[in-house]
Amino acid sequence: MVTIKDVAKEAGVAISTVSNVFNNADIVSDATKEKVLAAVEKLHYIPNMNAKLLKTNRKNTIGLFLTSLQGDFYNVLTQAIHLQCKLNNYMLNIYVSNENTPDEIYRMIIASGVAGAIVYHEELTGEYVNRIATVNIPMVFIDRNAKGKNISSVFVDDRLGASMAVDYLIKLGHKRIGYMHGNDSGDDRNRYQGYVDMMNKNHLPIDEDIVVRGYYEEALAYSEMRALLSRGVKPPEALFCANDEMAWGCIQALQDVGIAVPGEVSVIGYDDSTLSGYYKIPLTTVHSPITEMGGACANELFRLISDDGDKSGTITKLSPKMVYRASCEKRR
Repeated sequence: MVTIKDVAKEAGVAISTVSNVFNNADIVSDATKEKVLAAVEKLHYIPNMNAKLLKTNRKNTIGLFLTSLQGDFYNVLTQAIHLQCKLNNYMLNIYVSNENTPDEIYRMIIASGVAGAIVYHEELTGEYVNRIATVNIPMVFIDRNAKGKNISSVFVDDRLGASMAVDYLIKLGHKRIGYMHGNDSGDDRNRYQGYVDMMNKNHLPIDEDIVVRGYYEEALAYSEMRALLSRGVKPPEALFCANDEMAWGCIQALQDVGIAVPGEVSVIGYDDSTLSGYYKIPLTTVHSPITEMGGACANELFRLISDDGDKSGTITKLSPKMVYRASCEKRR
């Protein structure tokens, strides 16, 4: 069995230096970190201190690596994964890393000692993914179309979901349709592309004045919509928002300046969050199968972890669906 002593010898450093690298200590230079990580990769060492892991039973633990815990999406996703872990006798550790570099996230995963990882982090790509697979930590990525040995993905077809939402608005007679972006992320880019697809398909122009960004937050969406209206921009006939929280923020902003929803502006959200049906104006939205996605991620990871299982990765694509409520109506 390869030990931390072997890694230190291969890298030409002290054992304490290797330990500092695994613990993300700031006292180690970038050049030394690279030498240690190269040794880890060469020797196929998993830096989880096996003796300690056997005592703490972390071999039966999986890690969920996220960029945030804020919002209904993350709550529903985490609960779904946790339930499957409980049913399959696994513990779940959650790691939140928003501003970390890909190298830091990589080291966080390999030093965590988990039996496998569910990862929702766009920055972790290419060489870092390959390094983790090399040290035999199975991974399932959320919202990524990738697979390989010990690597699977589960994602929702957000482009399709957005196309469905905009198609519904067009069938209601709306032509001047706005879009509110979330963060600059893969799911937002796919949703925006679905919006563009359907507008182009119906030969409708996209007015950039009503394409704005709310960063997936209700308060920021409210502020952005109020700022847009204060500039004298003509309100859209309809608005498609990349999540439900932003949709509700926009509805409040429109109502606060006397614009009726849905009488003057129809609004659609995305995700079908827990509260979307209980807003003062129940929200028409695209149901994203978040619970199903969480369960699929966990079960696929359990398959990859299995000693006698097939280590070939898979890609699972889930389909969204429309949920019709009171925030939209036919154009008058």
